[in-house]
Amino acid sequence: MQQVTRKKLGAGVNLTCVTTPKFKRAVLRAALLLPLGGPDAALRACLPQVLRRGTAQLPDLRALGTALDELYGARIEAIVRKEGETLVIGFLSDCIDEAYAPGAAGLTGRVVRLLADLLFDPYLQDGVFCPDYTAGERDNLIDRIAAQKNDPRTWAPKRLTELMCAQEAYGQPALGTAEQAGRITENKLYTAYLRALEEAQIELFYCGTLAPEAVEQLFLDTPLAHRTERPFYLPHTTVAAQPAGDAREVVEEEPVTQGKLSLGFRTGGSCLTGGDPAAYWMFQTIYGGSTSSKLFVNVREKHSLCYYASAQFIASKGILQVNSGIENRDFPTAREEILRQLDACRQGDVTEPELESARKTLVTNWRAMLDDPLTLERYWLGQAAAGTLTAPEDRIQQTEAVTLRQVVAAAQATTLDMVYFMKGAAQ
Repeated sequence: MQQVTRKKLGAGVNLTCVTTPKFKRAVLRAALLLPLGGPDAALRACLPQVLRRGTAQLPDLRALGTALDELYGARIEAIVRKEGETLVIGFLSDCIDEAYAPGAAGLTGRVVRLLADLLFDPYLQDGVFCPDYTAGERDNLIDRIAAQKNDPRTWAPKRLTELMCAQEAYGQPALGTAEQAGRITENKLYTAYLRALEEAQIELFYCGTLAPEAVEQLFLDTPLAHRTERPFYLPHTTVAAQPAGDAREVVEEEPVTQGKLSLGFRTGGSCLTGGDPAAYWMFQTIYGGSTSSKLFVNVREKHSLCYYASAQFIASKGILQVNSGIENRDFPTAREEILRQLDACRQGDVTEPELESARKTLVTNWRAMLDDPLTLERYWLGQAAAGTLTAPEDRIQQTEAVTLRQVVAAAQATTLDMVYFMKGAAQ
């Protein structure tokens, strides 16, 4: 049985502990939570990659690699994530749980100290970041930004988000823009680093066998939990229950062989912190969240209008997206059939087998989350960024109680905001 505790360790510092004997490896995270977008966007996306290159005591990747090998092969990776309208940057680590490794007593504390050093005691040259490290990671960031367009299946939803939420922070990319990245220097990056430390809320995480009190002390013994009291960024996301106006349609030509059709909807306010998210997940699963969903069975299989079609409930923002791959000529027909299946849900045209299949899918997915410590880390980070603490076990109970009436209400609250079609110019 997992025990989840959350505690404020210091000024702008929170720790979430998942105490469980279930896993052989422990997972730790130290992250800065900051506003999404803004002039520092690319700088902040580049920052953890440069910090990961070395500390004052371990000044390069070779030294860091040796230190990690000595920590029973522990791993530390830089993270840049978008959680609602919050940017998350920092480090994620996993290591052998010391309870399962003879002679590994104190291993967790050593990993915690290394995480703290990466964030608070970086390798510097002449009082700023190393020019070579900065230039290398700047170029890598530019490449990552450009590479996003290389996968049309993931780029189309990103583009839909940019257009649909252009007047909201959520429409900003987590990596910033290529233009911003191109202006990164070691001096600008170090200045942005100091600003981030001044502004960010720090979110710490541990999943393993150690008691919460022991984990708290490990973090308290590092600079991670000792900061001067000041106003820190408070994670928040603005949820628009309805579109600001009439539904919009955007068609863009790209050199792809297969068209990508994405539709964005507002959920009527259902999100992690409002509305009826359990019912909305059920509706989304019935509509397009599994191989027995209406989109898969009807739009893909019965009418052969798309190569794939699925619906995603972005609960952190209160948005529903439908994404599909189609032939250019099928754009109007596929769009209308996708909307027709939504109307079927609104009218209560949902069979008992459809309802129970969706329920089984969701419950299975929530239970699977309990079996993966890395998935749990991501889940609890999303909860922290949203300011809520609903456990996966609670989601299971909520899902099991959802009725058809609630599903229909969720569908009826759903309003089309934008249609985005990436037209395959190569066809």
